[in-house]
Amino acid sequence: MSAFGSNDRKKMLLDDTQPLSCTIEAAENVQGHTVYIMKVQRGSLETSWQVTRRYSDFDALNNMLLISGIDIPLPPKKMFGKLEREFVAERQQALQVYINFVLSHPFLCSSVHVKKFLDPGWRIRKQYFSIKSKNETKKRFILSWTALGPDQYLNEKDLSSAIKLLGSLQHPYIQPVSMSCVSSSGGLVIYDFLESGTLRDILCNTKPRLPFLKKYGNPKSYHAFELPKIRVFGHQILIALKFLNDRGFFHGSLHSGNAAISGGKCKLLDIFNGVLGVPSLLRPYFVQLKKIQTVENIDVYCFGHLLYEMAFGAPLSATSCDNLPNSCAPELRSVLLSILSKEALKNGVPSLSDLLQNPFFAHAAGEVEKVHFKVPTQLKESLRKAKEFTEAHLKEEQKSLRHTKRISKVQAQLSCDDEKKKRHHERRKKQNLELSNNTSSERTETPTVTGPVI
Repeated sequence: MSAFGSNDRKKMLLDDTQPLSCTIEAAENVQGHTVYIMKVQRGSLETSWQVTRRYSDFDALNNMLLISGIDIPLPPKKMFGKLEREFVAERQQALQVYINFVLSHPFLCSSVHVKKFLDPGWRIRKQYFSIKSKNETKKRFILSWTALGPDQYLNEKDLSSAIKLLGSLQHPYIQPVSMSCVSSSGGLVIYDFLESGTLRDILCNTKPRLPFLKKYGNPKSYHAFELPKIRVFGHQILIALKFLNDRGFFHGSLHSGNAAISGGKCKLLDIFNGVLGVPSLLRPYFVQLKKIQTVENIDVYCFGHLLYEMAFGAPLSATSCDNLPNSCAPELRSVLLSILSKEALKNGVPSLSDLLQNPFFAHAAGEVEKVHFKVPTQLKESLRKAKEFTEAHLKEEQKSLRHTKRISKVQAQLSCDDEKKKRHHERRKKQNLELSNNTSSERTETPTVTGPVI
């Protein structure tokens, strides 16, 4: 769109939430080794590249993913006959099954090991480091570095002002930061290290210092919250989200890894995601939903997924949900279905204000201290325009996806029609052949009448 061009961004900013697909197109013998030629594609657009990998590369990737505890179907090694044509063809099919499995798993596909495997030049969009201060050697901090995302539309001055303003925010339900700054390539934020970890750590019954895949790849057990905690924590998250939205900001990437329990309160983390243009972890889901059109809609939809995870321990791995467990309390069921049911997503999700007025959360309402947070008029206008660009980008992507689905549907129908014609032609051919054979058989079996010799 021309509107995006006015922002004059000098480099392409990648959307890491777009799904990757990989097709092993061929295999060839190079210096006594089999090399597999793979086409990798990002999203539904024609953004693709080619990489070559040996079986040993697949094996190395698998060894790095083993920490997840997930049983991944890597074909076994073979010592002899590795270059035989039939074996290479069988292994190519097995490796295709392997890479399809990895890319279909939400945590495996987002692993840096998988990203590097598919593209040697890949840069991680977000990095975390455990650090200590020289003045407070016993206190731990978390430093996060986030590259600018595809929905970053603020100029350098406004972006710096927004990051500085958010960094100074003191809100009862938003985790304060020790430092925040931004450059032309990304933002840096330093938080206090939380010993209890994030909500995801609590839900997965794991320790925050363990590696990502070991913690979340295949949790041994899940720990759902009790109804009173869901009510209170959900209410606190909604207050924080509405506070940001009322002042021109939005979270944009809410999930269980971006919220934590501190001092008995649920607090949001990574509130800088919106202004940094970082796409939501759930973008592949809501890009399919026509009624998710605004940044507030995005925050509400993500909140619905988080509420589901708090209620049942495990995340919802689908776009919508109409069937909830019988154990779900009626008042909580009503809230979840108002956000995640197919009907709600078809007609439109509630606003943050609507949710706060819902009886389920209204009962948790209490005194909320007044927060002083003034947004300069110029920055507020820039944030409004950035929101419009973000929403326009989402609508364009939704439109493109619908167009792609229509084309795929037409192609599938044409392919089906061609297949029907082919089968019909083969049946006719078979019938004609059988008829011809029967006619020939009848002629052969007809006795020859010989008259008397006179």
